[in-house]
Amino acid sequence: MDEMSIPFNPLREDLYTPDALFGAFDPADSTSYERCADIKILSYFWRMGTNPTKFTGAATLEALHDNSISRGISRYIAKFPNVVAIMGGHGMKRNDPAYAGVAHIAYELAKSGFLLISGGGPGAMEATHLGAFHSNKSEAELDSAIALLAKVPQLPSNVDKLVAKDGSGKIDSQISSALHAWLAPALSIVKSIPLDEQGLSIGIPTWLYGFEPTTPFATLSGKYFQNSIREDGLVTMGVSGIIYAEGSAGTIQEIFQDAAQNYYGEFCPMIFFSSPAADGQHYWEIKYPVRPLIQALLDVKKDFATKVLFTEDANAVVSFLEKLRRV
Repeated sequence: MDEMSIPFNPLREDLYTPDALFGAFDPADSTSYERCADIKILSYFWRMGTNPTKFTGAATLEALHDNSISRGISRYIAKFPNVVAIMGGHGMKRNDPAYAGVAHIAYELAKSGFLLISGGGPGAMEATHLGAFHSNKSEAELDSAIALLAKVPQLPSNVDKLVAKDGSGKIDSQISSALHAWLAPALSIVKSIPLDEQGLSIGIPTWLYGFEPTTPFATLSGKYFQNSIREDGLVTMGVSGIIYAEGSAGTIQEIFQDAAQNYYGEFCPMIFFSSPAADGQHYWEIKYPVRPLIQALLDVKKDFATKVLFTEDANAVVSFLEKLRRV
């Protein structure tokens, strides 16, 4: 391994900006995505063997990098007493009503002074940052952005094959071009709003799932090599509450990590949000019956009744968290 050719700074002093990750992106050139720093680092990560790495030197450099990211995130969120995390599926389509619901929740919370964080990828995560990004703009501008994104509603179906699994780190140019088309409207929206008018949020993605694009709507991204560190941080930083939008295995993992923390420590609000459904048909009751397990585990805590909400109403989510805000 040539340590001099590593495509990242293992001793970063700050978090990643959209420009740092996507500076080489050219909307007129479908090959430009694979020249972005985000993809160069992804290729390197797979060449080194991901987790665990093939080389001691790579493991050390990645650990130094991730420690720098953790410190950068801690320094930044310390400025904000009210931090809300939104978790949810990466497969949520941009034209799904749930996507708009998450974006509007994030929009209202950001306008109300909450800092929004998420896993920093597509789907519900992108919707989180899209809403926060527009918090200094009108709701009509947010709706226009959602409509523009909906023209390219979902990621390519073969996105997980972006990087060759043979250890070469080779990027599939055809998939990269398809991802370029998916990212282009998002980056055009980011470029259309001056930096001082963009609402703040932090994305916390990982190169382990780097074939899913980091959302450029996050004004800052703390991107990790080690997904385990990232997951632990996500469910710890949402001190003012965590909203669970519709998701599957990854979201359920986060729900029960959070539940364990609430059981043994301070009880932070948990909100389970789903698309409108008939009585008793809530996503978190039927699709994945989380509610009875959460209630059985946490009902012994005196905070349960006041700090857990299952709802299909975006306004109810915002009101619930505003009543529980720390400052």
